[in-house]
Amino acid sequence: MVSAKTSFRNELEAVDYTVADDGVTLILKGSLGEMWTSRLSRAISAYMKPDGSELSERDFAERDRWIKIVTRPENDSCYAMHVPLNISVTVKTASGSELHTNLPGAAHGDGDYLVCRADKNGERDLSDVWVLNGILFPERYNIE
Repeated sequence: MVSAKTSFRNELEAVDYTVADDGVTLILKGSLGEMWTSRLSRAISAYMKPDGSELSERDFAERDRWIKIVTRPENDSCYAMHVPLNISVTVKTASGSELHTNLPGAAHGDGDYLVCRADKNGERDLSDVWVLNGILFPERYNIE
């Protein structure tokens, strides 16, 4: 969380973000240094501490401090769809962010990916779809 209004650019998404100290919005930093925002409740449910222990609101109480978190491992947890480079798609995430595939001004490889989790029945949960950069996706995700 931040103590004052903070603006930054995510070069992988070619998107600018501005975050204020609202008590519910975090800045997350990815493995390539890219940053994006997330709701505190979403981060607590999707991530954990590197030692496998649970996150809590207390972990984020100190403003302007980076803490190390990792994604919760889940087998067969996501579906992904490749979006060819010449197609742009806009999605709104469950946290309210608007994300776009293949925006000009960022490298995308052969095209970005739309990703969502599986619901409790193993089907696509389209209530929360997000975009993963087409260069990052094949390097970081196991496609089966």
